[in-house]
Amino acid sequence: MEPVQLANTGVHEKVLNHFRAFTPGAVLDLPCGPGGISKALDEMGYRVTAGDIHPEYMNVPGIHSIKCDMNSRLPFEDASFDYVVCVEGIEHTENPYNAVREISRVLKPGGRLVITTPNYLNIERRLKFLITGSFSKPVTADAFINLYGRDNSSMHNSPMNYPVLKFMLESSSLRISSIEKEKTKKKQVFLYPFILLIRMYTRLWSRKQRRKYLIDEVNADVILNGGNNLIVNCVKA
Repeated sequence: MEPVQLANTGVHEKVLNHFRAFTPGAVLDLPCGPGGISKALDEMGYRVTAGDIHPEYMNVPGIHSIKCDMNSRLPFEDASFDYVVCVEGIEHTENPYNAVREISRVLKPGGRLVITTPNYLNIERRLKFLITGSFSKPVTADAFINLYGRDNSSMHNSPMNYPVLKFMLESSSLRISSIEKEKTKKKQVFLYPFILLIRMYTRLWSRKQRRKYLIDEVNADVILNGGNNLIVNCVKA
């Protein structure tokens, strides 16, 4: 298989903006893919370790990619890194809970994780789910065999919504400090009546029910009226 770019430039820029505000240190780029993020971080003065299940995809001269399977134990000691950046990778794993636990393990206390994943709860995707019952486009067995060559690392194996992602992070001692979207989707302006309907309806819920389903968070503009991706900044407690 040829390497694929798993994130658009808008996501990359929002991620790199976080690192422009941080003090350079040891950072793990996982999965690094062709190495766009690794290259930018290296140029900012970070000590970059790049890892990917397909290390051969790295094409940045001077940066070596280490074989890393996010479904298994990462080949690093505890508290090895000041930062971890995970751009459009968690949804490609078969065991995202293990991936988050391992990321937390290799982060130093007080270290930061910047993680991105598709926003499956924006209004467009919610309506698609209402109609199709799927978070993402299903992959057929033929496509898995013929297009992916039985390698599912490029597939969305674990599409997850924000509450699930939040639980995985917080249960692994990773506290969310900020969330942002990579862009505003212009065509969603036509779906704004549905956003108003959802917000008006859930205002009728009791405070207990709103807390139980994280209503104020999942209906916030950054998610409900968000773009294709979420950029989540976390700190290890």
